[in-house]
Parts: sequence; C-alpha cells; structure tokens
Amino acid sequence: MTAECKDTVLKQLIIEAAQGVCTQDDIIRALDGRGAHPKHSDLVRVLAELVDEGSLMRARSNRYGRPEAFGCLAGTYCATGRGYAFVRPESGKGEDIFIPPHRGKDAWHGDRVLVRVRQDAHRGGQSDKPNRCEGEVLRILSQTRDDVTGCIVMRGKMTMFRDDSGKLPEIVISKKHIGDAHPGDRVAVKVLFRGNEKFLPQGVVTRVFGSGLTRDAAAAAILYEHDISAPFPQDAMEQAEHIPLFVQEKDWVGRLDLRSQKLFTIDGDTAKDFDDAVSLETLPNGHYRLGVHIADVSYYVTPDSPLDKEAFKRGTSVYYADQVIPMLPLPLSNGICSLNPGVNRLAFSAFIELGKDGTRYSADFHRSVICSYARLTYAQVNRMLAGDWKERNLRQDIAPVLDEMNALAKTLHDRRMQRGALELNIPEPVILCDRNGDPTGVEKRGRGDAERLIEEFMLIANEAVAEALFRHQMPAVYRVHEDPDLDKLRAFATQARLFGYRLREKDLTDTHQLQRILDQTAGNPEQQALPTMLLRSLARARYSPECLGHYGLAAKYYLHFTSPIRRYPDLVVHRMLTRMLAGDQGSRELTALCEQAALQSTERELAADAAEREIEKLYMADYISQYIGHTFDGYISNITNFGVYVQLDNMIEGMVRLDTMKNDWFEFNPERITLFGKHTGQNYHLGMPVNVTLVNASATTGLIDFIFTPDEGTVG
Repeated sequence: MTAECKDTVLKQLIIEAAQGVCTQDDIIRALDGRGAHPKHSDLVRVLAELVDEGSLMRARSNRYGRPEAFGCLAGTYCATGRGYAFVRPESGKGEDIFIPPHRGKDAWHGDRVLVRVRQDAHRGGQSDKPNRCEGEVLRILSQTRDDVTGCIVMRGKMTMFRDDSGKLPEIVISKKHIGDAHPGDRVAVKVLFRGNEKFLPQGVVTRVFGSGLTRDAAAAAILYEHDISAPFPQDAMEQAEHIPLFVQEKDWVGRLDLRSQKLFTIDGDTAKDFDDAVSLETLPNGHYRLGVHIADVSYYVTPDSPLDKEAFKRGTSVYYADQVIPMLPLPLSNGICSLNPGVNRLAFSAFIELGKDGTRYSADFHRSVICSYARLTYAQVNRMLAGDWKERNLRQDIAPVLDEMNALAKTLHDRRMQRGALELNIPEPVILCDRNGDPTGVEKRGRGDAERLIEEFMLIANEAVAEALFRHQMPAVYRVHEDPDLDKLRAFATQARLFGYRLREKDLTDTHQLQRILDQTAGNPEQQALPTMLLRSLARARYSPECLGHYGLAAKYYLHFTSPIRRYPDLVVHRMLTRMLAGDQGSRELTALCEQAALQSTERELAADAAEREIEKLYMADYISQYIGHTFDGYISNITNFGVYVQLDNMIEGMVRLDTMKNDWFEFNPERITLFGKHTGQNYHLGMPVNVTLVNASATTGLIDFIFTPDEGTVG
C-alpha cells in the first residue's frame, strides 16, 4: 500500500474514532481498538492535515472533534451578489446556512469554508428570507478556481471585470493585463490578488471570447468554465490521421466474420457517428438470438496513447443545439469507427439468447468484423412499424425483422417494468437551428417504437456484459444508481398528496408503487410535473468500480458498453471484455485503472451535462426573445423563496419573480414548496397550470422572465 493510501485509511479511521470531543490519547485508544497503531509522528501529521481540511477541529485545550461537535460544519460558500450569502453543507444534509453581511470572512462564491452555526439565530418575517439557521465563516478551507468568465466594464477611468454570475467582487484589470480585450468583451480572467480592506481585487485577461452581446461568445465562455475544449492536441490528431481510412484484412484476424449477416443501424436523421447495429434471428429451439454490435473503438484507441489520454480527459462527447464536441477526432468518430452502411468495420458483438417471454438464457461475446446492411432512421422505422405501406414496400427486405424486433422490445420492456424499473417519461427539448446555427424552434424529442426498440436492446446488452464481467471477477466501470434518500421520497409523497395521490410509508421503498403514481398522471396536468419531482428525489447515476446495481432500471448488474465513440467508460469496458475473452485475470493495476476512469468519467459527465443545460438556455432565450409581450400556457415547475419557475409546453422555462407579484404578500413554504397569498388566499404549487406573459429574454445570460397574466388565451 502506498504512503498516500495509508494516510487516506488512517484519516478515515481517525474521523470514525473522533466521537464527540476527545483528546489525542482518546483517539489513540480508539485506533487501538480498530487494530491501527500509527507512529506518533504520523498521527500528529495526519491530525494536522484533517484540521486543515476541515474534517476535524481542534480546541485550545488540544481536544479534537468533528466540526459538528463544536457547532460547526464545512460547506460551499454561495454568494448572492446582495451582500448576504448561504453555505451549503457538504454532507448534503440539513438546510443551507444564512451568512449575514460582514460575516463571510472575505470568502468568494464557490469557496469551501468552515462555518459556526448559531442555533439560536433564525431569520423570518419576509417572504424572500424564510426561516433559516444563521452562521458565520470561521475560515476558508480551500479557494474556488482562480479563473473566471465575465465581461470587461468601465468604472469611470478604471477598467474592471464583472463575472457572469454577479456573485464575485469586481476585479481591476490594469493596462498591462488587459491584452487584446476591449470594454464590452466577454473574457476569461485569472485572479492575481483577491483584495483586502485597502486594495481591490486584481486580475489578468487570459482569453477573449468575443463581444459580450453575442450568444456564441457566452456559449464559448460556458464551455471554458467547464473545461470543455473543441480542438484536439496535435499528438492526438497525428495519431488519428495515421489510422487507415478502411479496415485492413490483417485487422480481422481471429475475429468472427459477420459481414454476410443482415445487421443495420437505427439512429436520428442528423446522426453522423453510428456506434451500434442490431440483428435478430430465430434459433431452432424457437428462441431469439439478438445481436448487438458495437464499434470496436478499443482496437484503434490503445491504452496510454495520445488518443486515449485525450479521451480520458474529455470523458464524453458534448452535445448542444446543432453542435457536438466529440470525445474522439472526426477521422475516428465519423470515419473508421462509425458503422456506416456497406463498408467493413471492426466491432464487438454481443449475442443474447432470449425466450419469447424475454427470459435471458445465455450471452456470448466476440470481437467481430461486420458490414452494416443499411442505415435506418428513427422516423423511417417508426413509419414502418406504424404500417406505412409505402415505407414498408421500399424496405421489404427489413420490415419483417423490424416487426419481430419491435415485439421482442415490447416484451423486454414489460419484463423490466415487472421487476420494478421506473419509467419517468420526462420529455427532452430539441432545439431546431437554421443553416447559420440560429434557433428556429424548440420542440419535445420524439420517442416512438423505434427509439424504444434500440433502448431496450442496448439495455439488455449492457446488463449481459456487466454480469459476465462480474462473474469472471474482471474489474470494470459499472453504471450505478443507488437507492434514494427516504426523506426525499417522503417529500415527494407530500407533493403527490397535493394532486390527490396517496403513498403510504411502506410504498416509498416499492418502485412498483412509485410507478403506479406516475402511470396515473397520464393525461392530467401533473403528467410532467410529478415525474420531474420524483427525479429530483432520486440519487444521480454515476460510474463506479463496484457493482452496486441500478435502482431506476431494477438491474443487479449494469454498465455502459454500447457507446464507446462518445463515452470513455464504454471504451474501458471493451478493454476489460477483451481481456476476459483472452482468459486474463483481474489485477490491482486494472482495478486502479477502473477506479480512475469511474471518478474522472463521472466528473466529466457532470460538467458536460451542466454545460449542455446552460448553453441550451442561451438558445432557448434567443429563440423566444422574438415573442416578448406574448402570452403562453405553462405549468409551475419549481418554486423558490424568490420566484416561481414556469415551463411552457415546448419545455422552455422562465421565472416569475416574486417582486413582480404585487397583488399580495406571499409566504414560501419550503416543505410543501408552495407560495401562499396572505390576503387573497392565492396558492401556487408545483404542477399548477398557469398563463404567463414574456417580458424579457437574454441570449447572453439565458435568463427568461415572465409575469402572471389573467386567463385570456395564448398567443405565439
């Protein structure tokens, strides 16, 4: 075990041993009881590190304890731009701590801080400032990143930088530090000095994105903030360019030759990278043999190569509007690794034997060479499955097998739901763009039989690979979804009761009962609101080297195998599967690699998701800005102590700010997530249908503002 690992283990043991407030001797005795006997010098050093990190606190009497034992906690400092702030406990438990002005110890938004909580101090009385625990920052444990994005502004003769969030103090930019930037430009700035009582913060411009008035500059800044870069480093591009454009005969030595098998891809109309193909045949025993064939990216992207290092760094492809920032260079993602029709491609094929009732009897895996028979689109297949005779006549060679695939997919879906899977059916927005990349509309993503067919086949392939690797004791990167927090489910039950749905305490741990509620919302105003509320109550899926199961899918074994072109964990899984087929055994080295890949991929997925959401808001605001003054129907998607979020039928979301609701004094109830008017008795709750008027939409911030309007129909 490395020294770093030993320290990590010792830290965990000390934290567990530090019950209440205790002396160093108390900790030593507790460690002895756990079989740990560290050197005194190591103990003193690690205790000091734990105090520096904020995991422990030390009193003047040389006593130690967790922050809670001293009425303190560690958390993230969340500035508001209005003098006061909040600290979000990093434990994820309890409410945010209100930090009054001048109690922040010069912390900046995003800093990790240690806070003393004043249990006897609560605020209340104003609708925008609900009852909360108060606290004060004792010290800054670690500073947030020192590079930020925003715009250059002039304050008299001084050139200043104002961050996009408005939550940081303005930063002085001297002439020697402004570079090519001009007032009004959106830029990235590195903080050189945070400032103090005498001097203002100072910084240097490190990148210019363009005019602060343009959507594209705002989008570029968002990508920068999330460490997402489009250009590939030179060494990765050189490796990609040296890969042949076509599969060579030497490449398929030892592979299963499936070039004559009728397999095909089904993707969106505009897709350019095809990483999965499917096939189906009936065996002599009457069972199905489902084939899921995935591009063998691992053959070209070898461990520790420039391409591999860059793919690891990116973790995932990023998609927004009509743009994509790929995980792999285009010569691979759209070329040699894309299962284009009529060309030989290297693949990983999973063959799964299934009964007519969806029972999985066996699965076998092969490195293969394939030749896609056809490139089909979701729209095309949906028309065929719906009985469009013209479409079916055009593809008489494929229509019969598609019918069988569709029947099998429905059987697999029913079987998955019977075992307790959840199906939220929350629609996703699709931003339509013209040739210039400007938004022309926003609509809900379609999800017909074709989309469900591919989804079911990918799910069962992922499960089969996960179980095979687990049973062979091969390290892997699993996709895990842990059980939700019971308190969050209780909060969901409270919301469900507002709509007339009853969930007993014992129902909260039964996914069948949760799904029953979701099914009952069909056709009702809360059809979209309640599933969204449940989603917020669930844990977020992540990657892990441990096989912990998938709550939402009700799957004991699950991972991602089917998209190695756009997800790094899938690439790692392919490598582990190759080793398993070769008869290799797991090792500590492989386990460590999977641990690193799981952590990095989870972080990059979070960053990609956040960037995609933020940029899509820019496009949505840009599109809807032409309808300022128009009214729209929508429903209340969230309520806070400062306003009401309203989502329109096309999934564009904006806010009705509390200060625009001047007809009453509204109180916010955080438990029920409602606003109640003291004088009128008007009650606003989640899922409530409303009519709003658009008053503002900014393509550079993504902010959309509505006001409530009388029920007078909709326009636009």
